[in-house]
Order: sequence, then structure tokens, then C-alpha cells
Amino acid sequence: MNKELELMKSYNDGLSNGIIKGENAANRRTAMRMLEAGEPVEKILAYTNLTEEEVQSMMK
Repeated sequence: MNKELELMKSYNDGLSNGIIKGENAANRRTAMRMLEAGEPVEKILAYTNLTEEEVQSMMK
């Protein structure tokens, strides 16, 4: 039973990490489209939950 719990935890951890990476990638794509459309950084931060540093690096 202990081995099964370890496997389930590993699976759930991997799934959670994948979801987080996917959400971050989607937020970065949204931010890029917003930058291309000329939206202000403040609005991008509010809509994407990215940090200001992340958005600033995308502007370069």
C-alpha cells in the first residue's frame, strides 16, 4: 500500500507541475499578444498574473 501511495503522489506532483507550466505558457502567450496590441504593462500584469520583470523581459 505504501508503494501505491508513493506512486500516486509522484503522479499528482507531475500532473500539478504540468498544469502550472501550461498555465504559465498560456499567460506568456496572452502577454505577448497584449504587448503587440499596445496594451499597457499594468493591464498585462492584471490579466496574466506574470511579474513585471517577466513582462519587461518579453518587451526586449
